[in-house]
Amino acid sequence: MWEYLTTSGRILEVDFGWVGEGRTRFEARMSFVNPHHRELLDESEVLHRENIYGPGPPNISVHPDILEMAKHLKGPVLDFGCGRGLLVEALRALGIEARGLELDTPRASAPPHVTFYDGTFPSPLPKGQFASVVCSEVLEHIPDYQAAVREIARLAGEQALFTVPDASAIPLGFQHGAVPWHLLERTHVNFFTQRSLQQLLQPHFSKVQFSRVGAAYFNKTPYWVSLSALCWK
Repeated sequence: MWEYLTTSGRILEVDFGWVGEGRTRFEARMSFVNPHHRELLDESEVLHRENIYGPGPPNISVHPDILEMAKHLKGPVLDFGCGRGLLVEALRALGIEARGLELDTPRASAPPHVTFYDGTFPSPLPKGQFASVVCSEVLEHIPDYQAAVREIARLAGEQALFTVPDASAIPLGFQHGAVPWHLLERTHVNFFTQRSLQQLLQPHFSKVQFSRVGAAYFNKTPYWVSLSALCWK
């Protein structure tokens, strides 16, 4: 077995051959994903914490599990902390009235159907304007997460759907000496378990139903990337 560093991170064709009794040759067409932190393979400088734990870019696609849950919510739907507005557009493409709420920060272009605000609570949106609110992979980034939940409960007329990184993946990975990649995000300031998330949500909602999103594995140990909570007023 050989490993190679490449400048492009992609090899189109690799030939393997060996000679024994006779000759056997294996040919295959392979592609390789250029990994994050590729510089750790051959960096000559000593790196520091800020070089490893950094903010990642917004998602470039909607997770299918989250879309599957969100599309069953009653509209109109608000995506709280909508980023690029991908979930908003996906729901609207399904005929569901959806809007987004996002921090007013510098950006190349403003997605349609999105309200920008300064991050203070209450937001400029009226109470109970939306039948449902989605808050997906957002609470872990907000220092005052309790105020954010109060605001979501204020905006939601009937239901709210939350997803957060599942901190139980950390002890599950202990025996493998591994931590899930998404938990290295520097702007994650809150880490939730099912119990702590339940205690956070129960004062604001009459019913909270939990599930998990994004099945993955440490070798043969299963874990879930995110914890989800579907809530009713």
